Amino acid sequence: MITAIVLAAGASQRMGATKALLPFRGTTFLGAILDALLAVGLAKRVVVLGADADKILSGIDLSGVEVLRNPDPRSGPIESIRIALRALFNHPVEASLVWHVDRPHVSLASVQALVDRFRQGGAAIVIPSYQGQRGHPVVFGREVFQELLDAPDGEGARAVVRADPSRIALVPVDDPAVVDDIDTPEAYQELLRREDAV
Repeated sequence: MITAIVLAAGASQRMGATKALLPFRGTTFLGAILDALLAVGLAKRVVVLGADADKILSGIDLSGVEVLRNPDPRSGPIESIRIALRALFNHPVEASLVWHVDRPHVSLASVQALVDRFRQGGAAIVIPSYQGQRGHPVVFGREVFQELLDAPDGEGARAVVRADPSRIALVPVDDPAVVDDIDTPEAYQELLRREDAV
């Protein structure tokens, strides 16, 4: 089983609004991601929330989703990953796809390609790439879960990715969203303009 971990504990300081709740494709950033995960068959979904947890929970129906809270989001995404992995550790999970909430526009085709590549075997970490640049979301196999739990705060998951390049599979995708953070009002408005133009 491949699970999904959605990281939504950040303070959204640069955006000035809760990113998880921003309107997008008839739902919200978080809602769009959760729908996409279901569409590619990842029914086991874990969402890690931070200081805006109550606001998000009152704004989105998260039934069928395991909701966890990160009491110290300032420690960065790695702490949210750790919290989710601890909750999953005793379950029959072969991998987790980690998706940041500020990339709701990653295509279904890209996510499916990552899942398919992991299931082919031979890679502990599967990363999308666009025009040679690595992006997100990323699939981490169970064999690196303990390394993620032990990763230093300063480097986080990057330390695990850099530890052994031979265990990484890069999946080229024709999808700029995998390298496109939506973390400012300007970036959000540009995203909406692009969506309207499609």
